[in-house]
Amino acid sequence: MHVINALLPVFLLVLTGYLLLRLKFADDAFFHTAARFVYWIGLPSVLFKNIAETTLTLSDAWRIFVMMTIASICIALLGVLISYYLKLNPCRRKTFIHTSFHCNTAFVGLPVILYSVSAYPESQKLIGMASMAVAPMIPVFNIMSVIVMRGNDTSGRSNLTSALLGKIATNPQVLSCLGGLAVSFIGLKLPLAFSRTLGSLGSMALPLALISIGAGLTARNVRDGLPAAILASVCNVVLLPLVGWVICTIWGLSREEMLVGLIFLACPTASSAYIYARQLKGDPAFAGNVILISTLISAPALWLVLAWGL
Repeated sequence: MHVINALLPVFLLVLTGYLLLRLKFADDAFFHTAARFVYWIGLPSVLFKNIAETTLTLSDAWRIFVMMTIASICIALLGVLISYYLKLNPCRRKTFIHTSFHCNTAFVGLPVILYSVSAYPESQKLIGMASMAVAPMIPVFNIMSVIVMRGNDTSGRSNLTSALLGKIATNPQVLSCLGGLAVSFIGLKLPLAFSRTLGSLGSMALPLALISIGAGLTARNVRDGLPAAILASVCNVVLLPLVGWVICTIWGLSREEMLVGLIFLACPTASSAYIYARQLKGDPAFAGNVILISTLISAPALWLVLAWGL
């Protein structure tokens, strides 16, 4: 029952966002603004506060980060093999590979962890560990995504590299993580008023992120490339955490490290995969299908992870 109580609010909020838009209680402009707020203000507030107020060091989270990186690379390579076996066209092929490994660690993983470990004896340690582990994954996912989505296109490589570095350097989540690390390492204590303000912004951001994801779900064009979309979703939500579990077992990660890492890896495909597909000549409709299907099957996957870990 504890696992259900921890996980159910996440998907109820996603369902709420879906219904709010379909019932015309809120429009696209509202969810667009909500997504911008989460991206630029809310999520950075959560990351900065959690990292700045923890006494953990990077040594407490680096093994989770390395495990997630290795697992993501393994699934990306598997996605390459599957996409060629299915004889997908180039646009769909690179979108298949991208959606098979890019999991939604920030907008789904962090809320699940925050909601699920609140009753855990060392909840603050786990939350801090999760924040530090996800921080370096943001630029890693960005780099892997651009490499995959560019495919064999070598035109403008220097401009692409500059744009990618600029994107990482100006990413609000990356900057907030670096700021939180600086405050934590120096040993500064956040003023109470500032800490409470960040906490309030973070409390607003996570539900807004989830209802925004729900509003973005669509059943249109689901039948187009359905078998391939299901395979990409299985790679992302099922095989990715399985590979992560194998790495954790071989490497001897602690139960807490495994719990945090596997929650992140069992999350659905990141909604940004749709943006990548649109901007880098992929298959946006296919990306949307994978996001929808992976969101649905991530419920039992996350339930299994939490049932095991909690």
